[in-house]
Amino acid sequence: MSSPNVSIGDWAKTYETQYATIYYSNDNDLNSFTRNLRSGLQIFGESQGKNPMLAKNRVDAIVERVEQILDMYPSELHFKLYIYPAYKDLSLKYLAIGSFGKSPIAFYDHKTRAIYLSLRDTTDGVLAHEIGHAVINFFFPVPPPARMQEILAQYVDRHLWEK
Repeated sequence: MSSPNVSIGDWAKTYETQYATIYYSNDNDLNSFTRNLRSGLQIFGESQGKNPMLAKNRVDAIVERVEQILDMYPSELHFKLYIYPAYKDLSLKYLAIGSFGKSPIAFYDHKTRAIYLSLRDTTDGVLAHEIGHAVINFFFPVPPPARMQEILAQYVDRHLWEK
């Protein structure tokens, strides 16, 4: 069930990984988020249980794969990851940060060093794309133009699980 107009003060829970602080409303949201990240990440011995370590393992594995694809390894990479229970909540956040038009299903904001995503639309590819933006912005002292970032982030998404 979605909570209307989720704001930063409404985040009931946080979870730390090596690279991210995940903000979410309840354990069911974290479990759903983890299940959505299963493609390409079936780590031997992982069950589909409700173990929060799975979220950590999967997010960190995607970050490390993105760094490998881009050949960029920023030394101080750590970002916030906000999981919005519903797209409408994400859309409100998109407008609140001063963006215009229809909200994407996920986005990275360099000012807050945060990834914002809609739980329902989350996949490992979507998350990798946004992590690509984070890696690029942490790697370069002055972030490259948005168009260049988008090309690199799309490349990450397209080649995420290729050998």
